Amino acid sequence: MPFYRKPRGFTPLPVLAERKSVKNGLHHSIFTSRFDKYVGDWKKDLKEGKGAFFTIGGKLYEGDWYKGFRHGFGTLSHRLWNGTYWLEYRGQWVRGKYEGIGWRYYENGDVYFGFFKKGRRMGYGKMWYADGTFYVGYWNTSQKEGLGMFVQKNGNRYEGNWEKDLKHGLGRFYHMHAGQLQEGCWHHDTCVKSKMTDIIIRQFCDYPTEYPIPPQELKNAKILLEKSALWLSQKIGDIDKQLRYCIDQMY
Repeated sequence: MPFYRKPRGFTPLPVLAERKSVKNGLHHSIFTSRFDKYVGDWKKDLKEGKGAFFTIGGKLYEGDWYKGFRHGFGTLSHRLWNGTYWLEYRGQWVRGKYEGIGWRYYENGDVYFGFFKKGRRMGYGKMWYADGTFYVGYWNTSQKEGLGMFVQKNGNRYEGNWEKDLKHGLGRFYHMHAGQLQEGCWHHDTCVKSKMTDIIIRQFCDYPTEYPIPPQELKNAKILLEKSALWLSQKIGDIDKQLRYCIDQMY
């Protein structure tokens, strides 16, 4: 009884159609199901190479792609009401997120330049705030952490350790208007112990003290500290080891 035998080189039509539909090379105006638009390079049906991606919500990415992700160098902008585009980010990307070094422009006017990790400020960077203040130093998950310097709008500045966006650890605070330097230890943004000295340019500041601070030191400072209300309110083991070490270094 005769029967049909499929030739060895036979390829079903649906398979051929699917192969032909795989995008490779440069394509123009590829739309998604939600009417996003991509113009650029493809490889094995994935965005790879150079391309521009316009979202229905007004976002525009222009730059490098790898295996369907924004990967390499690129810029991200969003469309304003008048049709122009406002830059949000310019720098390096890894698998669709800010990673590496780049510039980040925030809607409230803040500007950051430095390192990112998985879309967050991580490592060394600088932040220019819209209110006129400035920070340069280290970050962890978009919070100041580690060594850093914060300059206030009036010129006063803090140089020292940070933790979770707060001054924490050894540090120096320069009172530039009064011409004095405060060196000590901060705990969750509060100075728990410090000493004040005059800086060299004290007499040239806006509001210097009438007389210079005499070079005197407080005797038995450690005993006084242990009798303070802050210290006595802590239970055994509650004081952070780094904070205790920090306070001990002040004697």
